[in-house]
Amino acid sequence: MRILFLTAHLPFPPASGGRRREFELLSRLGKKFEVHLCSLTTDLQIDTENAKELQGFCQSVSLFKAYEIPQNRHPCRYPWLMRRYYSDDAITQISQMLAEKKFDIVHVEGYYLMQLVYCKSRVHVLLVEHNMEYNLNLQQMLLSTSLEEAYFYWQEYYYTLYWERYYWRRATKVIAITTDDEASIRRLEPDVNVMFIPNGTDHGFAVDQSNKQKMSNDCSLLDSSVSQVVKQDIPSVLFVGNFLYYPNIDAALYFCKDIFPLILEDVPNARLFIVGNSPPSEILALEAQNKNVVITGYVSSLYPFYKTAKVVVCPLRIGGGIKVKILEAVRAGKAIVSTSVGAQGLNIDNQLLCIADKVSDFANYVIRFLSIAEERHHQEENALQFAKTMPTWNKVNEDYIRCYTEISEL
Repeated sequence: MRILFLTAHLPFPPASGGRRREFELLSRLGKKFEVHLCSLTTDLQIDTENAKELQGFCQSVSLFKAYEIPQNRHPCRYPWLMRRYYSDDAITQISQMLAEKKFDIVHVEGYYLMQLVYCKSRVHVLLVEHNMEYNLNLQQMLLSTSLEEAYFYWQEYYYTLYWERYYWRRATKVIAITTDDEASIRRLEPDVNVMFIPNGTDHGFAVDQSNKQKMSNDCSLLDSSVSQVVKQDIPSVLFVGNFLYYPNIDAALYFCKDIFPLILEDVPNARLFIVGNSPPSEILALEAQNKNVVITGYVSSLYPFYKTAKVVVCPLRIGGGIKVKILEAVRAGKAIVSTSVGAQGLNIDNQLLCIADKVSDFANYVIRFLSIAEERHHQEENALQFAKTMPTWNKVNEDYIRCYTEISEL
């Protein structure tokens, strides 16, 4: 079976939840099918070099420079994601690939990439929705601090909802990664063929084990200044996020401004590690504003951070789908405090992680886990036990194989 796999970014290095998900799928699907990867890029030189890491399980890797959608296409009628992930070159070359080769399925990771696959292409399309993107726009509108900002996100919500529903109808089958999202799609478009397939949860450890020699207990993967802090037995709090994704920026700023000061009142030597690629200036500034905050930027492995963190936090106020950072923390057996947005799609309660949407409640949970070892160890044990029941990427891969087979037989 020949698969054309379309992503909004090169899935290597797997430095974000979306990239991680795509990397884990491709590394397995490529062993059974002939997979041709097409990815948009904002840095052709770097991604061309990184693409070599995917050649072992992709028959070909094609990169296309992403551009702003042309003015003559009435950009005001298209949501930001569609404007951001547009490429004339991708449309042309994908059309040529579909005409020249007989692909059984086009696998599309995100509704906004459907604009790159022309309707004339008579091929089955599997559309995977990581989030209900229209709902993220609604969340951002509710957090707006001005009428102008609220109106912008209302427009984004309106057009995102229109185009998401339109492309669900165009797809042969739609995959939702949470049962809540599956229910939303069924409610909005009852005739759409939709299926629930979750993300796997054993991703972080697969990568860590493959680099086992590098991941010694002395934190040799880290910059010396960071490793000295990580090695100390201090009450540490960990937040992991891809900072090319705005909800993570909002979450980090919210935690540092509203929640962390309350924690420091009770645990003055607590240290907050904010770990993730591409931190913008407002995130970098947090370190200068508070000596108890450490901004690492991109790290080669999260292993030493999960190993030493006393508490993992997920203070997201905007989001949808499954949060990879939560899955990683559960697999690592950590005490976790999250907002309800951060815990969406997991169908778990406070026995596994503590959910708090009020600033004071969130801070109090973190303080308890930092201060009372028995309570923290109890949460850690619950997380490790629950992790044994979570789906693996091998199981998820089997679900996609069955899905591909069903679609190809239509």
